[in-house]
Amino acid sequence: MRKIIFFIGVVILLLTQQIFSQNFDRISNSEGFNQNTVNAIVQDKYGFLWYATPNGLIRYDGYEFKTFTTQSKDEGAISSNNVTHLFNDKDGILWIGTNVGVNIYVPWLERFFTVPLKYKIDVNKIDAKGDGYVWITSSKELIRCKLTDVSKGVFDFPENILDLKENGVKINTFSFGYNSSIILGTNKGLKKVDYQTEIPILKIENNNLNDFSFFDNKEITEIIKVDNIFWVGTTDGLYSSNLDSSSKYLVKKIEIPNQDTTFYVNSLFTDNENTIWIGTRANGLHKYNPILNSFSHFNYDSKNKNSVSSHQINAVYQDSFNILWVGTAQGGINKLDLSQKPFFSYRNNPYNKFSIGDNLITSILEDNTGKIWVSGYNKKLFRSIDVINKNNLNNIKFEDIQAKLSLEDNDVIRCIYQDQKNYIWFGTDKKVFVYNPIKKDYKEVQFTSKEDKTQLLSTRNIAQINETDIVLSGNKIIVIKNPWKEIDQKRTPEINIQSSLRIAASRVQCFLQHSSGQLWFGTDYGLLQCKYENGKITVTKQYQENKTGSSKISYNSIFSLYEDNKKNVWIGTFGGGINKLTLNNDNNPVKMDYFRKNDILPDDAIYGILPQENSNYLWISTDMGLVRFNKETNKVNVFDVSDGLFHNNFRQSAYTKGKSGFMYFGGLNGLTIFNPQKIFLNKQPPRVLITSLLINNKPIEIGEELNDIVILKKAISETDTVTVCRSQRIISFNLVAEHTAAPSKNKIAYKLDGFNKNWVEINKGKSPITYTNLSAGTYKLRVKSANGDGVWSASTKTLTLIVLPLWYQTWWSYSLLVLVFLGVGVGIVFYFVRHEKLKQKLIYEQIDKDRIEVVNQGKFRYFTNLSHEFRTPLTLISGPLDRVIENNSNPESERFLAIIKRNTHRLLSLIDQLITFRQAEQGF
Repeated sequence: MRKIIFFIGVVILLLTQQIFSQNFDRISNSEGFNQNTVNAIVQDKYGFLWYATPNGLIRYDGYEFKTFTTQSKDEGAISSNNVTHLFNDKDGILWIGTNVGVNIYVPWLERFFTVPLKYKIDVNKIDAKGDGYVWITSSKELIRCKLTDVSKGVFDFPENILDLKENGVKINTFSFGYNSSIILGTNKGLKKVDYQTEIPILKIENNNLNDFSFFDNKEITEIIKVDNIFWVGTTDGLYSSNLDSSSKYLVKKIEIPNQDTTFYVNSLFTDNENTIWIGTRANGLHKYNPILNSFSHFNYDSKNKNSVSSHQINAVYQDSFNILWVGTAQGGINKLDLSQKPFFSYRNNPYNKFSIGDNLITSILEDNTGKIWVSGYNKKLFRSIDVINKNNLNNIKFEDIQAKLSLEDNDVIRCIYQDQKNYIWFGTDKKVFVYNPIKKDYKEVQFTSKEDKTQLLSTRNIAQINETDIVLSGNKIIVIKNPWKEIDQKRTPEINIQSSLRIAASRVQCFLQHSSGQLWFGTDYGLLQCKYENGKITVTKQYQENKTGSSKISYNSIFSLYEDNKKNVWIGTFGGGINKLTLNNDNNPVKMDYFRKNDILPDDAIYGILPQENSNYLWISTDMGLVRFNKETNKVNVFDVSDGLFHNNFRQSAYTKGKSGFMYFGGLNGLTIFNPQKIFLNKQPPRVLITSLLINNKPIEIGEELNDIVILKKAISETDTVTVCRSQRIISFNLVAEHTAAPSKNKIAYKLDGFNKNWVEINKGKSPITYTNLSAGTYKLRVKSANGDGVWSASTKTLTLIVLPLWYQTWWSYSLLVLVFLGVGVGIVFYFVRHEKLKQKLIYEQIDKDRIEVVNQGKFRYFTNLSHEFRTPLTLISGPLDRVIENNSNPESERFLAIIKRNTHRLLSLIDQLITFRQAEQGF
């Protein structure tokens, strides 16, 4: 029951889904893709797209192409430049079939290996069932092999299990059947191969092949299996079948309504919605919905740059971001966004008489019947033949009606307006015309005034301000009253001017009637706030760039005005962004807010402002695309050529919103129509990759050593931690935001914890980041990305970066330095202690010496004094003794006196010696 409900839901969804123009983007030599023929397309585990070409294997990261050939300097190389098939297995290993054999590419090792086949084969398909074995076919071989050692590229011995002896049978493709069987698509029908799951597999003879009689003698070009249904492509069309040999199999040929169904199927692909995409040899690309049994056809059209670029489609592939990639023969790659925003664009096609008349649009109107009127700079006026609705929005036909107006060659229609009586007014640089929808006639209108004889020129705005009055503005502002009777009755109506206002500016460029009844005119010299009372229009206030406060606008040239539901006036300037004027209840200015290019807008040139019903969104046309502005949050979404627009440059006055709900914007390259309610953001977040590491501006290879450290043991995308030395001063990472819908609008933000305080945002999807002279420590690099619609990835890519210190900044060097300082300190202390001890010792010795000296001096003084004391008596004895001896006459006494004299002299001599020694001690 749930399956039935689900089926019904899917059918309803498909039936109610709006069909819109699906534009293909062409990628060839001019976009950097150096090959025109693509044989196969696949996406690897990192989101990179790989293209098999006759002259090399090409990898695309969404921004740049890199070619791998037999001469590539990478680790290993492919065996041949002629790459025929690609297959990505469940482990993320890329299998590469060439015209001489098979290679594999291991993304996390960034290395190629060659499968050791016994002989050269021209590979036409590679596939696997998920059991670890990979099957390979060429025109004569069916080979099974297994990769046993990824790091070394070691394989189980590949074996050919099929021996095709029958001449003329060639294998073109294969698919896995039920149980242990393989369905071979050959040039002579379908053949079923039953094989043994045990090892080794017995070789199968060609006479043991089971045929499907329905396909006898049909050349099978491709087979895919979807929900147990086999889709079989042949040289004469597409078939579906259950191909169950255990019961009677059923076959159905897929018929294309009102078309020849005999086409050469070159490739088959089923997308995420189980839609079958059929690439043909000469009929372009078909899209088949099995549930609705409906076809869409996309073929090469030399007159349409957004068609597929070739009649021959070799490969179709849907990536993880809902982008369909189409490989062609001689047409390069085509890209189709399956979630493409429904912008419908029309530009002049000289080969189609029903195309829009001009690419440079000047004004647009959706009339009350639902037809659109468009004026151009070169071709003056054209109108849709049919009423615009969602069913024909993709195929609007226009008719040229400029001959209805008597316009000079150098005159241009600047505005188209339908009044309340359904008359359509045309304002030109020189004239004003009116179209009567009842009589279907066009008349030029003249304006007369007794007071103001100046002719109305450069009419940029016409608007009915009440039931009777219409205001027209250009080089001046005029109000006319009840012009319809004059228009109906006169062949050349002359309408009296009710009120006229001369302006200082050269012309009025936009007009707004405020809900308060006041009239606002945007000119090339500021903004005029006017009132219209008693049939007279007067200026109440001016807003200019040189004013101050709430009367100051950011730029004098004003192209658009809009009043929101809060009675705020939004002012679109040509060079100053958007200004928001807040008024009080008396219509006096209270506050002016400015929104500029450096704030949130992509550009300061604002051409048109249109509100989206029942929302806070304003749609704004600029020179950088269409902007969806949220009035409450002040956030914007920018839509440009990456989102399906034909151009980014829009034009003044070329914008309007019809009662149908469609918005119309014109620019340099045609007309854009869309329903704003149908424009949804791509909510699928991107993934971010770190694709390479550079140290000192040199790319680091896997296994490379710097300062005896292996920086990368595997690809940087698979690495969680990187360790570098402090001497490696310049560290760079290449970052890629993987989202293929609009890669030119992707963004990257990064932050290095421990260095950056805030996130650093880059308005690119691929960019290098560099850090220099990082201090030693552990950092965490965090990277996130946003897709083209500004949806940021929910998670961040994190890489730990360890910066090792220099040898003198390590713990052991610090420890050694501490020990050295401690040793020096201890040595210094020891030296000063010993010095102090020696000093004290010397002091003590000096004190002792001084003490001894004092004692000795005392002794010397004592002995000297005693010597003097002895000498004086001895001298006194010696003198008288000499006289006694001289007067002695007794011989006996003479001997004793001589003894006395000799001893006296001896004593004096000794005393003199003692005194002399004392004098010598004292230095005198």
